[in-house]
Amino acid sequence: MAPSGGASRQKSCNACVRSKRRCDKRVPACSNCTKKRYLCVYGGQLDMQLYNSSLDASMNLDSFSGPSSTSCGDGSTLDGDELSATFSTEVMNLSSDPPLQIDSTLESLLDSIAQHGFGETPGPFDLLRQSSQVASAPTGKSLSREDYTRMWAMCDEYAPWQLSDTSTRISYTVNVFKNFHTTFAQENSTIYMHRQLYVENPPRWILQAYSTCAIYKNQTEATRGLVLRILHENINILKETASGTALTPLEKLARVHALIAYQTIRMFDGDITLGQQVDNDLPLLSAWNAELVKLRDNLEEFAELDDGEIRKKPPESWERWFFAESVRRTYLICIVFEALWDLLKGRRVAGITDLGYWKYVHRWSLSKHLWKATSPLDFFRAWREKPMWIISAFDFDEFVRTGTGDDIDDFAMFFLALSFGVNEMQMFCDETSRRTLA
Repeated sequence: MAPSGGASRQKSCNACVRSKRRCDKRVPACSNCTKKRYLCVYGGQLDMQLYNSSLDASMNLDSFSGPSSTSCGDGSTLDGDELSATFSTEVMNLSSDPPLQIDSTLESLLDSIAQHGFGETPGPFDLLRQSSQVASAPTGKSLSREDYTRMWAMCDEYAPWQLSDTSTRISYTVNVFKNFHTTFAQENSTIYMHRQLYVENPPRWILQAYSTCAIYKNQTEATRGLVLRILHENINILKETASGTALTPLEKLARVHALIAYQTIRMFDGDITLGQQVDNDLPLLSAWNAELVKLRDNLEEFAELDDGEIRKKPPESWERWFFAESVRRTYLICIVFEALWDLLKGRRVAGITDLGYWKYVHRWSLSKHLWKATSPLDFFRAWREKPMWIISAFDFDEFVRTGTGDDIDDFAMFFLALSFGVNEMQMFCDETSRRTLA
């Protein structure tokens, strides 16, 4: 029998209600939550105690020191030694985007603020005030080099002259990364950062990063010295204040976004000192990105569902969807950033077989219609009516068979071009939608 309390007449646990599963109402955790390792909470009340207390150490998002294991959202785990090791530059994986739904674990973490928003009436982005603790996932599939055949050639065949040929994948990749800070400054978004993510209550690191990107973009010879000083000081502020142990999920994501902006500015500025600083801060970016794995909903629930079944499982709110999708996309961009930097610095070791982060299955949503929706109404209408795909382990076969250029947002275009080639995607977009690849 479910525990009593409050005035709620709900008998099933919150996770089973959200996922529309039959709940056997066992305590302290029902069978569904026990199997999926979700927090089991009855009657809409939040209980932050995990049913398996032995997992506490690996579930604490605020401890990233030492060799503690880190959950990979797809169900795999990374050892601390793997997280601190240099990322293999031979593999640059990519994925596309289908529809998305927040994992019940993350939803349970946010239940305590449900009364404040995330519904159709927008309110303060309460993730900013919410502390976080999530359950790790069971071990899952491990990928091999053969799973990345389409991408491997870009690393194995890289030569510096290719950077001058805009038809090459490496040139296209560099140009995309070069424009991150400009896009951020002009559009308050990037291919991995949703435009609505920081509209309300933006963390100060985002405000500082935005200002830095704007003034860097508009620098002159007379102002360059001041601009670089502002860049230097804001990076130091970020590193000094964003490494605390009491950060909310939104703050954990914001610090990564701010550091990516600073890293891409320094990466392509051309100043030798700034380039060395990119090297110095790569371990920090890797550590902060590893924290996002613990926040990430890797869409395991949708992995085996067909399109019709996915459409019957819309996310609880638009706000939760674009937060979760931003986490998924940011994680992938960070590990591509590390791979790209090592490749450009000549640190790739031929024949390496350790795939590092890429040995795990990563998923995200491919749908321009979902990502570009401007309101909850537009989003849920697109969920019901527009094409969408869940991209798993960078398998684009289903999209290539059924999708068009009009379905592709910029994040998906980036990974499709890396997987199939720039010229090939130009032809695909032209033939399916008369769209021009930027």
